[in-house]
Parts: sequence; C-alpha cells; structure tokens
Amino acid sequence: TSAAVAGGFTTILDMPNTVPPITSIKELVHRKQIAKKAIFCNIGFYCSPLNCNDIKEMVNEGAIGFKIYLHKPFENQNLSNNNIMKIMQEIKKNNSILCVHAEDYSHSINNELPSPNEAEVFAIKRIINLLKKINCKIHFAHISTYEGLEIIKKHKNILNVSCEATPHHALLDRNDSLDNFGYCEPKLKDKTDRESILEGIIDGNIDIIATDHAPHTSTEKKNLKKPGFPGLETTIPILMDLHYKKIISLKRIYETLISNPINRFNLKRIGKITPGYKADLVVINPEKVKEIDSSKFFSRAKYSPFDGKKFKGAIISTFVNGQLVFNDGQII
Repeated sequence: TSAAVAGGFTTILDMPNTVPPITSIKELVHRKQIAKKAIFCNIGFYCSPLNCNDIKEMVNEGAIGFKIYLHKPFENQNLSNNNIMKIMQEIKKNNSILCVHAEDYSHSINNELPSPNEAEVFAIKRIINLLKKINCKIHFAHISTYEGLEIIKKHKNILNVSCEATPHHALLDRNDSLDNFGYCEPKLKDKTDRESILEGIIDGNIDIIATDHAPHTSTEKKNLKKPGFPGLETTIPILMDLHYKKIISLKRIYETLISNPINRFNLKRIGKITPGYKADLVVINPEKVKEIDSSKFFSRAKYSPFDGKKFKGAIISTFVNGQLVFNDGQII
C-alpha cells in the first residue's frame, strides 16, 4: 500500500491470486488480519470461491467482489459453465459483482490453441452467453483487444456489464521492445488493439482504468516469468500527461479512476469533498515533470515498461482518512 499512496491512490482492491489464494472464508479473514498490520490506504478484498455456497458468508465478511481467472483456475476450482452460473446466481442473490479475467485457452481452433486475441474474444462471448441466462453484475478486467471491446459495447445497454483497461494496454503494443520484463496477462496486442483501448478510455466505452498492479520482484519476473507490471506509481502521471497533451479530459480521468469504480463496486463515503465522507485527498502538481525511475519505486517491483519516460503531472501529497500519509516523495 506504500506504492498506492505514493502513486496517489487512497483506495485499492486486492486481487485474490495471492499466496495462498483467497478462495475460502478462512483465507479472506487471514488476509484481512495481515493487512491491518501494515496498510497506508483503504483496501477492499476480492475472493475467488471454490464453493459457491461460501459466497454469502464471504460477502458478510466484507468481500468487495469476486473474481475468476478463466485461463488459470485455482486448484480444485470448477469453472465449467454450469458452475460459473451457480457462482453468478449466488453473487446476484447477494448483490455483489463478478470480475472476469477474460482469457480462455480451453478450446481449439482448427486443432490449434487460440491466439491471445481469440482467447479473449472467446472468453467474453462465453461469459456474455451465461450472463443472458443469469444477469448478475459482471466486470471484465483489463480488456486488451478491439474485438473484445466491441462485443462488450454491444451488450452494455442490455446486460449489467462493465469493463476496465490498463495504461499499458492503451499505450504499448507487441512491437515495443521490453525484453523479458514485457510479459503480462493479457499480453500486449497489436497497434489496432492499443488504439482501440485508448479510444475506449477517451470516449467512455471503457468504464474504469485499472493499474493491474503486479508487484513481483525482478528475480521472480526474470526466473519465474511472472506476468504483469507495477502500475500504482505510474498510472496517474501517465493520465495527467495525456490530459496535458489534450488526449483525455479531466472529466474522464475523474470518471475512470474515481466515480465509476465507486459506483460499480458500491464503495462507501469516498470520492467527494463533503461532510460525512472520508477525507481522502491527492495533491497533484500538473506542471511538474515526473520521470519514471523504477529503482525508486516503493513497490518491491523495481521495473517498468515506462522506465525513463517523462510525464507531466506529479503526485505531491496523499491524505487518507484526513491523515497525511505521503508528502514530497516520502511515506509519512
């Protein structure tokens, strides 16, 4: 969470693919207990249930939502269509939300594994078809393809569906030379996909910008080929720079980082400067140039696809619940 406040984030949602994964009530309680000992910001916890009968109790225990990874189910996790529908039904009953990592390599195309683009499109179509039977709240994580976004767009006015994208899928593509540190899931796609994702952020078809923060160490990244990038300390400078270049409006930055996540995930008493709300505030100097230097990250992940790049817009101070927690480059 030190990386979060250094990057101007006062609330984060913790993914369930931890070690061990948050697949049971026991692990959810344990994760919350660990977090209490060293957190600088507000935090919500996702779960990924092995047993759909646990969902009600997980919600009662404070689960902010549920997530499934179609390409990598957890051990003993049944992600057949029938079981996903059972999960969706319980989530709907408990007024929660299901977040989907939309990559599915379980099918073949002409006796060959699908391409990354095909895997995303197949996964989105699969979930959409199930959603037509049980219309619970669905949120597609880190969309990365033109085709996938088009499918979601067509169903937004029909089904209870939303989606997010990351800065790296909006600004980078497979032609960017990133060596071994460029591997992420979903993979970086073609220029057409990248342009489509950025356009979706600008025009409102993509609801939320997510960091998809993956704080793996350099050793884990290099030797174990762990996917992802640390995104908490780069996202806001990137977006402020896009605003400075007149690519994206401040209104869209506010919607994608604040109001839309709050509304979609039913977050309480944040996002406004008004009596009764938490005093979560971020001070940004829009004129100060921020050069990305991953060696100085607060995250244990000391690498970034944006290393060395300069963005106009720097985090000066972060307040959480009225307390100054980050100021002038230092955790308070």
